[in-house]
Amino acid sequence: MNVWYPFRQVFVITGFEARRKVISWRMLFPMLCAAVICILAWNTGSNEMTRYEGTEAALILLRPFVASASLVLAISATVMSTESLSEEFERRSGYITFTKPLSRHVLFAGKFLSGFLPSLVVLVFYYAVTFIVCAVLAGEVPSRALVAIPLAVLYLFAVTGLCMLFSSLAPRGSMAMMVSFLLLVVLQIFMQNVGFENEPWYSIGYEAGILGDYPVGVQTVFNMGDNGVLYTNDYVPDIRIACPVMAAYALISTVIADLVFRYRNM
Repeated sequence: MNVWYPFRQVFVITGFEARRKVISWRMLFPMLCAAVICILAWNTGSNEMTRYEGTEAALILLRPFVASASLVLAISATVMSTESLSEEFERRSGYITFTKPLSRHVLFAGKFLSGFLPSLVVLVFYYAVTFIVCAVLAGEVPSRALVAIPLAVLYLFAVTGLCMLFSSLAPRGSMAMMVSFLLLVVLQIFMQNVGFENEPWYSIGYEAGILGDYPVGVQTVFNMGDNGVLYTNDYVPDIRIACPVMAAYALISTVIADLVFRYRNM
């Protein structure tokens, strides 16, 4: 067999599935969410930046934009990926698909990319608007803010992998979407708006805060207690921990999802 044949199969599956999603409501919904969040972030940031000048004003303007990026990407991944695998079992289309000379690993790869790539388009749209607004209103885009893009791509890998895992386990796509929404969107909002006595470094919802904190230079502030022990009232993700944790979520969830899909029966 031609060594490139599986790659051509992945390309065909990715193109077919991605086109089906792009021309449906699945692409429209996260794009609308991204647009609405951009408007809200612009309203907040433009009001706060009036008291500052130069790079500091640009960072203040960017803060609500980059802080909301993880929410946009979680919504997009949930919409694009949670039904990719479960629909083969729910709609019984697997009776036809699984009988063809097609490896389930190849099918999985195509479906993964068909969810990841449209979400990548949403990511590009969101950050393009963010940086254009910053350049127009503040006159510059701080170089540190550009680090937000690779961080966002890594986070998108992680949440796409988790959505594919839920999709491989759930009997119905609606159930997978509900679980993904609760764990990736609702829990993320909760994790980023409460204080913790101990840093929850193991949580993807907590580490998602790196997308908003690192590009604008927010770091954990420690105070010295009366007993000489350092303490803080608000933890901020550390990029040296956040990146490996997000990479671990991406790799482990994707591998497990592929294995579950490989051995799941109709």
